[in-house]
This record gives sequence, structure tokens and C-alpha cells, in this order.
Amino acid sequence: MVETPQYEDFAAAAEAALQLLREQVGVSFWMATRIDGNDLMVLSTAGDGFAIKAGDALPWADSLDWRMVTGTGPRVAPDVSQVPVYAGASLTQMLNIGAYIGAPLQLEGGKTYGTLCGLDRAAQPKSLEDQRRLVEMVASLLSAILGREKAGSDDASPLHAAEGEVLIDRLTQCFNRRAWDRVITAEEGRCARHNHSACIICVDIDGLGKINSEQGREKGDQVLLQTAQLLKRACRGYDVVARTGEDEFAILAVECGLKGAKGMFDRVNAGLKKENIKASLGLALRNAATGLPRTFEEATNTLINSKRSR
Repeated sequence: MVETPQYEDFAAAAEAALQLLREQVGVSFWMATRIDGNDLMVLSTAGDGFAIKAGDALPWADSLDWRMVTGTGPRVAPDVSQVPVYAGASLTQMLNIGAYIGAPLQLEGGKTYGTLCGLDRAAQPKSLEDQRRLVEMVASLLSAILGREKAGSDDASPLHAAEGEVLIDRLTQCFNRRAWDRVITAEEGRCARHNHSACIICVDIDGLGKINSEQGREKGDQVLLQTAQLLKRACRGYDVVARTGEDEFAILAVECGLKGAKGMFDRVNAGLKKENIKASLGLALRNAATGLPRTFEEATNTLINSKRSR
């Protein structure tokens, strides 16, 4: 009996699938992608002929994949030059694409997560159309693996507490430092697998000790509670807010690039000023080479430098 291979996660399954398609279909280059706003993020590649690698971001609206997903272009184009909507795409000219075959990767409910596609610089015979069913079947299997992985990451949340373990800050009802450390470790795994962008914003309330000594602990607690509430309002529903120290907070914004990070930073800053809460802020974007734990350190260092400069 032939043993069915078991893949640890979507990334491993995608890598194996791309190699299989390269061997079976004959098209020279394959990639699995994820749609991220205006970008098509490359998750995995197999083959040669194109200078595209995992981690690259391609313009989504300029791609053949966009035309395939929206239904304006066919799933198989043995000769791209004969399909005007593909021949006129910016990436066709830039990459000199001669043939294309693809299928969407979809999550539950029909939401398109990304694409599975093959490219070749040379036009292919019309028999390439016979491979459509195989490519769609592989895309369907990858979509199922992706769906299970996403569901599993929700069910097996790193925030499920062991007996007697506290993961929520009593005063602010934010996650505490123990939960925060778990969250960034778990989220780094997902960022690495799916090439997600992310940012961390750190907030340090200035003079909390002085407020406690001069105006009373109750006033200090009120400032902490106000800060937690405005941080939550500045975030999206799936971002994470934690109280990481006596007078320190942190935000993890997932699938958030530079523009979104700056917008969130500005909302936090404006909210603090409106509430007349003096605080120092730090911001850092995730670097794929170093990961989210290092991003947290960088955001903290930026905050410390900001505090010193003032």
C-alpha cells in the first residue's frame, strides 16, 4: 500500500503541489500567492524562467491572476498573445509571459485568499487546456488545507489558559504580558507561513508614578483604564492590545503594512492627546528575517529613544 504523504501545514503542501504541477503539466514556473490589499504576495514558487521568489509583492491589479479571479480572463491561456485582456496586462509585458494557467485559492464562504498559477515564457500547445481540471483540483485541495489550518489556529488559540493561569489584566481587561508573549510567538508562525505583514505599537504612560503619589492610586488606575479603552478604539476588531508592564501597553496589528501602521499610530497619538494623557510611543514593522519578537524589541527601543529626546 502506498502511504499518503502528510504535510505539516499549508506551506509544505503548497511546495509539494507546485513541484507536482511542474512535473505533470509541463509549464516551467509555478507559484502560490495571497492577496494582500493592492498586492499579490508570493508565498511559494517552483521552477525557473522568472525572477520571482517567495516574499515578493506583485501589483494585484496588473496581474493575470486578477483577471482570472474576476472572470475577465480565462483560467487557461496557452498563447497569452491571443487573449487581449492578458496580452495588455502590465505584468505580461514586464515579465514576457507567453502562457498562463491558474485557479483561485478560496476560503469558506467563497472568499478568495490567493491563487495557484503557472507561467511560461513560451506559448504552449492547446493541449494545455486539458490540464485545467488537474490545476483546479490541486487548488481545491490546497484551499481545504488552508481552511483547516485557519480554523485550527482559532480553535487551538495560544490564549487558552491552563488551570489557575491568568492571561487577562484585571484592571484594563487587556491581555497581560504572559498572554502577549504567547500571542506574538503564535502570530509569527502564521506570518511566516503566509507572508503576512504586521506591526507593533508600544505606548508608555509618562509620569504614572507621580500621578499615583500626588493624586492617588485611584487616579492612576483611571488613566490606565482610559488608555486601554482608547487603544482598543484605535484598533481593528482582530488586533491585539495588551498591558505589558505597570505603565506600558502594546498593540499587535496583523496583516498591516506601512500605511496602515502609520494610520493606527496617528489614531493612538490623537486619542491620547484628546484625553490629555501624556505618553511616549514607538512603532516597528515586522521584518521577515527577524520576526515579531524582535519587532517588539524595536518598537520598545523606538519608544525609549522618543522618551529620551523629550
